[in-house]
Amino acid sequence: LGGMGKTEIALKFAEDISSQYGYVFWVDATNEDTISTSLKGISSIPEAKKAHVDGTPEAVLYWIASLSKE
Repeated sequence: LGGMGKTEIALKFAEDISSQYGYVFWVDATNEDTISTSLKGISSIPEAKKAHVDGTPEAVLYWIASLSKE
């Protein structure tokens, strides 16, 4: 339901824990297509390009799972 403050809670949470993680990725989970598009977009960030992530959602998820705080 809209207008219940979900986004504000998510933003506050991300702000509060940002120092504990090296990366925070935002994925639009409206539906499967937007999830896929968001993950493909993550593959275009410099760190992913450097790691040669091929741009498939599966490859992006695998890369994200392999990340550690630097």
